[in-house]
Amino acid sequence: MGYSTNDRMVRVDFFKESGKWYASEALLWDRYETHKVKNLKVDVELIHDTFKRCLQKQFGFRYKGMTAVCLEPYHEYAHPLMIRI
Repeated sequence: MGYSTNDRMVRVDFFKESGKWYASEALLWDRYETHKVKNLKVDVELIHDTFKRCLQKQFGFRYKGMTAVCLEPYHEYAHPLMIRI
């Protein structure tokens, strides 16, 4: 994985159903906050939902059926994430 000065670029590892590592990809994390206030309307998106949406938007169904792991997400409440695609 290469070096990037953009904090929004995070590393995501993909694992097959057997648990064997398959690939590492750079993912552009597009939302830092859980709550956004726009014209007195509060928009809420949890960290897991942001992760799922960014994966779907950037990779589509390329890694369907695999497990995605992000150890250092770009989020105000960052913690390691693991989801099944």
